Amino acid sequence: MKYIINFKTYKEGTGKNALKLIKQLESTKMDPILCLQPGDVHLSSKTKLTIWAQHVDPINYGSNTGWILPEDMKANGVKGVLINHSEHKTTKIREILKECKELKLKTMVLVPKPEDVKKFVKYNPDYIGVEPPEYIGSKTTSVTSKPNLIEKSVKNSAKIPLFVGAGIKSKEDIIISKKLGAKGVLIASAIVTSKTPSKKLLELKI
Repeated sequence: MKYIINFKTYKEGTGKNALKLIKQLESTKMDPILCLQPGDVHLSSKTKLTIWAQHVDPINYGSNTGWILPEDMKANGVKGVLINHSEHKTTKIREILKECKELKLKTMVLVPKPEDVKKFVKYNPDYIGVEPPEYIGSKTTSVTSKPNLIEKSVKNSAKIPLFVGAGIKSKEDIIISKKLGAKGVLIASAIVTSKTPSKKLLELKI
């Protein structure tokens, strides 16, 4: 199983705290992918772990104040991009995929349901993640509450590896995800806000 850890904008995953957290996760030897804020992706130079951006915009060099330039993310060591997270939805998924492919950045399109998985398979992202938004950051998880949704999503993803997110916080969640056919999981608060993040990540290893 592959682990993607989204630092979001948690205080524990911002600035100097982000570097501290990166080093703690590095010590696990589990090689998770880390999704950082735009202002922190330069920390890729301080780690051997793979750094992804939480979002980019479908723009090129020029007059685009406040937007996130894919080329800038790549120049700062980013290897991949989350697209369409429920906390930052976009109507420009196809355009972002095109920009990222041209830059040879890995892509993961995030969607809430199996029907959306089927819709975006044809655009050939590197990965698809399914995250029912009602479970993100909650005490219940998508895999235990809606296993059928995960199974359908895996089926609809065809040959594209499917990741599962939304409330993932225990080893049992990850074992179930794997049994349902997922190739990886997306985790955020369970790791980032933990007082012992490296220990917590090791507890999730299968």
